[in-house]
Amino acid sequence: MLLTLAAGAMDAIAFLGLGGVFTANMTGNLILFALVGREDWVLHALRSGLACAGFCAGLLIGFTMPGRHKGNTLWPLAAVRLLWADLALQVAFLAGWALAGGAPGPAVILALIGAGSCAMGMQAAAARRVNLAGITATFVTGTLTALFETSASGWSTDNRRRAAIVVALVLGALCASLLLRFAPPWAGVAAPVFTLLALVVVHPHVYRERSGRTGYREGRR
Repeated sequence: MLLTLAAGAMDAIAFLGLGGVFTANMTGNLILFALVGREDWVLHALRSGLACAGFCAGLLIGFTMPGRHKGNTLWPLAAVRLLWADLALQVAFLAGWALAGGAPGPAVILALIGAGSCAMGMQAAAARRVNLAGITATFVTGTLTALFETSASGWSTDNRRRAAIVVALVLGALCASLLLRFAPPWAGVAAPVFTLLALVVVHPHVYRERSGRTGYREGRR
């Protein structure tokens, strides 16, 4: 939920403050890229294409990072490492946004789109490595579909989790949009705060399980 809050916040600030693109929702970017009748289509296509390229770069980094089977049985070590890298890019995004006073110029917009979309690509790869009942942390179309598909046969824990994910995306976007309205230079702070909280929740469990396995191996020796 915390990671989905971060994705909603990143998409909101990108759409409202970076020229109407998404950093996490690539379906929207692909559609925007194809709207050739749109005013200033070349500029919008450049931004949408850059967002897609950045997201794919994040995915590539995420799926080639070693450590898939190390760490917690639910949270592989690679997923935790990816979230730290994701957080670093979000902090860089926040710094660039704040230095621009919440009103970045054309060149800074492109840099922020690249950083934000790459961060969301790594976050999506981390969520896929966790692979929790089809849950994603950057988009909810599949989650929403699965929610209604499985609800037809009854309500379950997975359905409650999916419903919470859908709500979290909306709430994350709401947080960033309110900051953008009332404190523009700080609008970029929401996503890294949510991601850091997610790491605070996850990291002790990963460390505890790794320590337990080390102790078990030493005992056998």
